[in-house]
Amino acid sequence: MKLKQGLFIYVICFCFFFCGVLNGSFAQQHVDFSGVVSKYDSTFAGIGPRVYFLPAPKTAEELLDDRYAEKEIDSAVVEEYVNRMKYYHRLDMTGNGRVLAKYMPIAEAQMSSVEGKLWMELGRGGTPEQVGLQADVENRLAMEYVALGACDFAVEFFEKAMHAKRTLGNQSDWETIAHNLAVTYEYLGQLDKAHALRLQLYDRAVKNGSNTRQAETLMELALVKAKMGFSPEAERDIIRKVVPLFRRAKNEAGRASAYRTLADIYTLQHRYPEAQWFLVQAKTIVDKEGIKDQLPEIIFNLAETKKHSGNPRVAIEEYKVASDLAKKDHIMGMQLAIQDALGSLYHQAGDYDGAALALNRYDTLKNILFKGEKPLDN
Repeated sequence: MKLKQGLFIYVICFCFFFCGVLNGSFAQQHVDFSGVVSKYDSTFAGIGPRVYFLPAPKTAEELLDDRYAEKEIDSAVVEEYVNRMKYYHRLDMTGNGRVLAKYMPIAEAQMSSVEGKLWMELGRGGTPEQVGLQADVENRLAMEYVALGACDFAVEFFEKAMHAKRTLGNQSDWETIAHNLAVTYEYLGQLDKAHALRLQLYDRAVKNGSNTRQAETLMELALVKAKMGFSPEAERDIIRKVVPLFRRAKNEAGRASAYRTLADIYTLQHRYPEAQWFLVQAKTIVDKEGIKDQLPEIIFNLAETKKHSGNPRVAIEEYKVASDLAKKDHIMGMQLAIQDALGSLYHQAGDYDGAALALNRYDTLKNILFKGEKPLDN
C-alpha cells in the first residue's frame, strides 16, 4: 500500500515537471503574442514564473512623437479658431471712438468681458446721436460674437445696426457694417448672401465715383467670386480693374492689398508659385512705403506657400520672421498657427529640439486663448 502511494506521488511530481518543461519550451518559442515582451531570461532558474525583460523606457524623441500624435486631437479646434480670427481681423468699427477698442490687451480681456461691457452700453436710445451710438455698440457687439463663433447673434446685431444707420441716413457707416455682415456670411460659407452684399456695395461705390472705394469693393467681390468657383473672372477683375483703380488713386496700400488678395485666389487653387510671386510684389510695396500693418500677413502667407510647395527650410525662416511680427502686433491667432506649423516642420525634419520648443510655445498660446491663462513674457 505504501509502495503504491509512493509511486503515485512520484508520477504526479513527474507530470508537473514535464508540464513545466513543455510550458517553458513553448514560452521560449512563442515569446509574446502581445508584442510587449521582447524576450525571456533563459538563465533564470529560481522559483516562480520565468523572468522576462521589459521594453526599454521611451526616449525623449519617442515621447515627443506621442505628444505630436495627441496634438492631432485638438488640431481641428485650433485650426477653426485661427481661421475664424482671420475673418475677425477684416471687420471694422464705426463711430467716433466712444465704442470699446477692437483690440484689447489680453490681461484686460481676462478681467472683464468685452461682451458684458458692450451690453451695458445698449438700451440708451432716444436722440439721433444716442441711436447712432447704440448702432455703433451693436456693430461692435456683433464683431465680438464673430470672435466667439456665435455668428447667428453676430448677423442679428449687424442687421440691427445697419437698419439704424440707414434710418439716420449715415451711408458711410451703413457700408462699413454691410462689409462686416458680408465678411460674416463669407465665413459661414453663405456665399450667395455675401456676393449680393458685395455687389450692392460695389454699385454704390461706382455711383459715388471714388476710385479707391470702387477698387476696395471690387476686390472683396472678386474674393467671393473665387470662393464660389469663378477664379478666372476674379483674377481678371483684380488685374484689369482693381490694380489700375488703385494706381489711378495713387493708393499704394490698396495696390498691396490687391496683390495679397490675388495671392489668396491663387492659393485657393493650390497654385503656389503664382501666389508667391504676387506676395513678393506686395512685400516690395509695403517695404518701400513703410506700410507695416500688412507685413505680418504677407510674411506668414509666404511661409505658408513655401511649406505647401515643398520648401520647408525657407518656410521655417519666414515663419520665424512672421512670428516676431505677430508678437509685436499681438496677433495671437497667427502666433498659434505659426508655432503649429513650425512644430510640424521641425518634427518632420527630425529636429526634436526645435519641435519640442515649438510645441511648448503652441501649448502656452493655446492655454492663453482657450483657458484664459495669464500670458508669460518670452
